[in-house]
Amino acid sequence: WQHISYNPLGRRVMWTRCLWRELLYFKLLDAGEYMCVARNPGGDDTKLYKLDVVAKPPIINGLYVNKTIMKVTAVRHSKKQIDCRAEGTPPPQIMWIMPDNIFLTAPYYGSRIVVHKNGTLEIRNIRPSDTAEFICVARNDGGESMLVVQLEVLEMLRRPIFKNPFNEKITAKPGKTTTLNCSVDGNPPPDISWMLPNGTWFSSGIKTSQFLTGSNGTLTIYNPDGGKAGKYRCAARNKVGYIEKLIILEVGQKPNILTHPTGPVKGISGESLSLHCLSDGSPKPNTAWTLPGGYVLDRPQINWKYILLENGNYVCKAHNNAGDSSITVPVVIVAYPPRITNRPPQTIHTMPANI
Repeated sequence: WQHISYNPLGRRVMWTRCLWRELLYFKLLDAGEYMCVARNPGGDDTKLYKLDVVAKPPIINGLYVNKTIMKVTAVRHSKKQIDCRAEGTPPPQIMWIMPDNIFLTAPYYGSRIVVHKNGTLEIRNIRPSDTAEFICVARNDGGESMLVVQLEVLEMLRRPIFKNPFNEKITAKPGKTTTLNCSVDGNPPPDISWMLPNGTWFSSGIKTSQFLTGSNGTLTIYNPDGGKAGKYRCAARNKVGYIEKLIILEVGQKPNILTHPTGPVKGISGESLSLHCLSDGSPKPNTAWTLPGGYVLDRPQINWKYILLENGNYVCKAHNNAGDSSITVPVVIVAYPPRITNRPPQTIHTMPANI
C-alpha cells in the first residue's frame, strides 16, 4: 500500500490484505489516494482507492459557535460546577485554562479544583479571588471551540434584618425637622419603602415639600405638626425575604401651666402651705419647683412648716421634649407674736406637804 498524496502511514498501517481493518484512528491527514500494488515474478497490478476522512468540529454545550462568553455567579464558600460538554468527530479533547494560566486537561482531580471526565469544571469552597475568567477549550481534528466563563463571587445571601428590630415611638418637636431611621442589613442590599399614616407608599429617593426618603433607610419629615402624627410603616425587601416594622410618631405639645396665682401667696409660719402647679402637654410634662434658696424639688413634696427665711419667689417649671414653661409664685410667710390662749385661774389653792 502506498499513500500517494502523503507520507507513508508508518506503524498505523499493517501491510495486510485488509487495510481498512488495520488503519485505525483516522485523521484528516489520512485523507487522499491509496494505491494497492500486487507484484510477483510474472508482473504487477495496481488498484487506486480514494479515502475521505470526515471530521466534525467540537460543539460545546450544544452551541454551534466557535466561541461563547457567559457570565455566572457563585456564593462565597459554596461549590460551583461549570459545564463544558463537548461533542464532535473524532471525540474532542477538553482542557480548562485557569486564571493563573494553568492548563488542566480532563480528567483532573485536585483538592479544590476538579475537571471531570465529561469536561465539567468543579470549584469547591469558592473564594473572592475566584472572580476571574475560566476558559474551556475543546479540540479535535475538525477544529476547536472555546467557552469563556466570567465568574463573579458573591457574598452569602441574607434576608433583610433591621438593626433595631423593635417597634418605636418617637416624639417630635413642632416645626423641627425629624428623621425616622429604618436601617437594615441584607444581601443583596434590600429595597426600603415607607408607608405614611394616610396609606401612601414612598420608595427610596423620593423628595417632596414635606418628606424625603433616603437611600440608607431614613424618612425625613419637614416641619412636623399634628397632621403628620400617626403610624409610619417601614418595609425592607430583597430576593431572600421581606420584613416590616412600625414607628409611631407623636408631635409634641409644649407644656402649658394651667394654674396662675393672681398675687403673692401668704402663709403663716408654722402652718402648712400648698402651692399648685397643674400643667398639660404631649408627652406629659415633668414638674419641678425651685425654692428661693436655689434648692430644686423634682418629685412630690410636702413641707409642713415654713420660717421667715422661706419668703421669696417659688418657681415651677414644667418640661417635656417639646419645650418648657414656668411660673413664679411669690410667697410671703407671716409670723405673729406669741399669745397664751389658756390662762390659769387667778387663785390657786395648795395643800401643805407632810414632812
